[in-house]
Amino acid sequence: FSGVPPSNLGNNTKLVDWMPQNDLLGHANTKAFLSHGGLNSIYEAMYHGVPVVGVPLFGDHYDTMTRVAAKGMGIMLHWKYMTEEDLYTALNSVIKDNRYRQQAQTLSNIHKDQPGHPVTRAVYWISYILRHNGADHLRSAVYDVSPYQYFLLDVIFTVGAALALFVFVLRRLVRMLRGKTDDKRRGDGVSNDDGNMANGHCHSESLANGKHKRNGSLKNEKKIN
Repeated sequence: FSGVPPSNLGNNTKLVDWMPQNDLLGHANTKAFLSHGGLNSIYEAMYHGVPVVGVPLFGDHYDTMTRVAAKGMGIMLHWKYMTEEDLYTALNSVIKDNRYRQQAQTLSNIHKDQPGHPVTRAVYWISYILRHNGADHLRSAVYDVSPYQYFLLDVIFTVGAALALFVFVLRRLVRMLRGKTDDKRRGDGVSNDDGNMANGHCHSESLANGKHKRNGSLKNEKKIN
């Protein structure tokens, strides 16, 4: 932090431009870690077995702190909704509730249980590559694939062709079904017209010229041309 200190800053709070965070987390008197949830910060806290109160701000902070809370190593607060009381309660919880520190220590032991120190392994593999002239046998095969394989153009073409074929078949099927439906409707229309006309006379209940059936016969029956 740099700038004018807040007027309500407590006497037990120290503001600095930079501090050796990893060294402070490794100090025996460190009880809790208030963090924004950056991945490197969480790894350092886990390595030293320090419980975390996280206030994620953006990006991967939310995912990282969600995992920390799910593992029981800390508490996540939302900066949009948190209050002074929420922050005070969360810090008190991770400091006084031993379950958070115990879980942080458990994760620390798992993290440290490795075959040798990481620096020792790094020195070994660098020397290994130098001894074997670049160690081409360890080189990833991705460097030797053709451009169309690297960009998955063959997969894109295959999927695109399959989708195009599916759309084509579906459209043809819809056209065929619609054609059969239209033919059936036209056939039904012709049958109804034949049933209503006989010898040039209309036998419907009502005629176009306003004449109606009376007593089973047509009054003023008139041929409709």
